[in-house]
Amino acid sequence: MATACTDGESGKEATLSASHVCDATLTPPSAKALENLASTERFNELTGTNQQGDPNKFSLELAAKRLYGEVKERNICMVYKAGDDSGIPLLKIEFEPTESHPVPEEEARTADRDRIVFPLGSYAEINGDSGANLYFACSTHGPEGTSRYVRARMYSSGGQLAPGSAPDDRMAILNDVARGLARQLACADEAALPARVPAPTTA
Repeated sequence: MATACTDGESGKEATLSASHVCDATLTPPSAKALENLASTERFNELTGTNQQGDPNKFSLELAAKRLYGEVKERNICMVYKAGDDSGIPLLKIEFEPTESHPVPEEEARTADRDRIVFPLGSYAEINGDSGANLYFACSTHGPEGTSRYVRARMYSSGGQLAPGSAPDDRMAILNDVARGLARQLACADEAALPARVPAPTTA
């Protein structure tokens, strides 16, 4: 059960279950994936507001609204392990519009052991032990015109992930949050992100 109280010193919500982080976008499988990555069932997100007066806590509505904002203006999902006072997030997930994406077939052929390509969205990869990218088709309009894709990017801080955690777990989490944003942007059909992440093209 998520609680609404806050810790005034750290600026983090007291405790959230895996299914309540990132605006409750995670399904049971990806919530379990998050628990596997963290070796815990308890998490925090930031509270308070940023310089624009927007809440720091992630919401799909605000992420969609600020999609075309500068990096400091975007609504980012920052997930922390509860009780971790290092100030280093377990996961950081952000979105940005883009006009292009890598070509999956070409990237799969050249992928090395540190990069795993998934047949997901327009292009999806796990990069090393900290990064993940997912591009999906989603026509959005910003100040400089229309963008055809959205890039979802996940960064995992070094030393925060459980040893031996599966790369597929990171992609499952990123896919579910991206699916939530695609619905918010009314491009879920265009994005065609499946409920379950398929096996990687490269391993």
